[in-house]
Amino acid sequence: VAPALKIRPSLLKKEKILNLLNNFRIFDCNHILMETKEIKDRIRNYIEHADDRILRIINAIIDTEENEIPESHQKILDERLKYHRENPEDGKSWEEVKSLLKDRYGV
Repeated sequence: VAPALKIRPSLLKKEKILNLLNNFRIFDCNHILMETKEIKDRIRNYIEHADDRILRIINAIIDTEENEIPESHQKILDERLKYHRENPEDGKSWEEVKSLLKDRYGV
């Protein structure tokens, strides 16, 4: 069962999605370069007819883009990075990790 997504009504606004697309160019399914205006028009039209599932997916993408790493998580990452920089030889090489996994799990 997929986890329920939190929906904040303010994020369902089309402008939020369109703002994320500023200054981007993407390829469509025919590999033709689409300009930003074309992409915005295509998305605007799509959103007008989107069902609840699609709106939830788009909303989850926006949430991901807007949310920062919690301070407590950032602190842990910073501590681990500091430790690694101070102890670069502490740890295992990728070859050692693969060997351990093979021995332990037959992978």
